[in-house]
Amino acid sequence: MKQHEQRVRARIRMELPVRIRQVGPPHDSVEITNSLDVSRNGVLFRTRQPYTTNSTVWVTMPYHPEGGRNNLEFPASVVRIDKADDEFAEIAVQFHSARADQMRPAYQAAPASGPQRSSNRRSNNRVRMTLPIRVRDRKALEESVTVDVSRTGVLFSSSRPYAVGEQVWVAMPYQPGAAPDEMPAQVIRTIDRPRGAHVALQFVSSSSKHSPLGSYYAR
Repeated sequence: MKQHEQRVRARIRMELPVRIRQVGPPHDSVEITNSLDVSRNGVLFRTRQPYTTNSTVWVTMPYHPEGGRNNLEFPASVVRIDKADDEFAEIAVQFHSARADQMRPAYQAAPASGPQRSSNRRSNNRVRMTLPIRVRDRKALEESVTVDVSRTGVLFSSSRPYAVGEQVWVAMPYQPGAAPDEMPAQVIRTIDRPRGAHVALQFVSSSSKHSPLGSYYAR
């Protein structure tokens, strides 16, 4: 039970483009699909392709069709296959240690002030994840990376000053050279760090169709 609860707290329902590559035996295939949920250690996706438990696959996430060499692959193992009544199956893969280590930030976010219950609820709904992000205010913009993400907001590393309550526009995941799909957000917290600041944003609209990450599936 403890292991199951830990996995649930560490993942979030999120749709991101992913590319899954199998090298046989037993199967050779490449497919581009969308994640159902993601965590620092793995991803769940839906497919018609055959997969085998404990086999190794190569995962690119988020996948950009025009990313070229910027689309890095990470090895993962198929840990669960849930077949549906139709031709689809839900495949859970777990990244090998190299992927998990790279996604683990070298710094920890400072605990938020306020009631402990609110902090716990926020922690349970967010996932430590490094994604490219672009944040624009009324004066300038910056490109950076996320520290953690949730259905309703994001914490990112920043080198610019932001004021609590300020409105910004977010593109995430951000692909340089592509037209960004921006989402309005509000600055709700800033955390000073020796190597820069962390800025917490809350999306102005948290509905799935307006999310900068695509579709969220709240449960």
